[in-house]
Amino acid sequence: MEYLFGASGESAIGNRKLRVRIGPSPQSLAVANPNEEEVPHFIDSPYFVGHIVVRVKNFRGVPPDGEPIKQADDYFGTRKRLFALQVCGRFKHEYTAEDVVFGAEFDRKVSPPTGAWVALKFANLIDPALQADMYGEKPWLFSPILCSMNRDPSKDVSLSTAKVTTKPSPAEILGEWTWHGTAELEEDNALLVGDDKEATFPPNAIAERRKHYQKAKTRKNTIFKPDLIYNFEIFAPFIDLNTFDLNLGISVNLLRYLRKQPIRLMAKSQSKNVHFFVIEFDLVKTGTDAGDDDDQDSEELSATASANDEFVDAESGSGPEVDRK
Repeated sequence: MEYLFGASGESAIGNRKLRVRIGPSPQSLAVANPNEEEVPHFIDSPYFVGHIVVRVKNFRGVPPDGEPIKQADDYFGTRKRLFALQVCGRFKHEYTAEDVVFGAEFDRKVSPPTGAWVALKFANLIDPALQADMYGEKPWLFSPILCSMNRDPSKDVSLSTAKVTTKPSPAEILGEWTWHGTAELEEDNALLVGDDKEATFPPNAIAERRKHYQKAKTRKNTIFKPDLIYNFEIFAPFIDLNTFDLNLGISVNLLRYLRKQPIRLMAKSQSKNVHFFVIEFDLVKTGTDAGDDDDQDSEELSATASANDEFVDAESGSGPEVDRK
């Protein structure tokens, strides 16, 4: 299939390597070391304070200066997961679950492969709350955070109470970080649903919780509160972030279609357009020849973008509209 979708793996990215950056906003990112489980990355902003750990299976990218590459072998074990993001944090103001979304956005136009809109429609069937515009000048893809967070059948988002004292240490704000090695989050949505009479599912029910919060009315009536600590985790078995290889039955390398842009995942308030946390995955050039093929890349990507634009116009007159149900 290389003649259709291009090369994959190391041959698709050349001398590029994965660099992960974390921060409270796209303008305030610092290089992080994936799989650093015992000392999570700490962020603090006017809107959110929290710990973040990024796990990448077989990470072989760019760590912070002076730090060794680490692995999370105990976490991944025999699981099919290729990456995981874990966040433990506290919102500094009240926000509704309708307002807090998680997803990705890009600074400039991307070049989705032929038929990508079909995949978006399929994703919308799985998550009716998903919204996306992947054909615009600044593409984006977002879903309410309580619908997008996922784990295995017995574990997912967990919440716990903690009284926040005066300007304290991270441990005093967030509690001790204990999730490393084989220790994992356990789904416990009891504090999340509160006295919601329609939430008849048990507190460890993941699929039911996600389905419950697909309803906009339910999300509007659910409040993220500053005096609670929220733990979120999301993982996926279908994308290798070391190379940006996406495998959904057919292997496609995303680097060319993203026009060499990073994958920037984030949680934000959609009404106030403020960020809570941002995690950026970027394949950066390494070696003495870094930058040599920039002009060639630009020409190839411009041609790809033009061809895909023509396809979208011919098929539907515009990019796909993914509406919230």
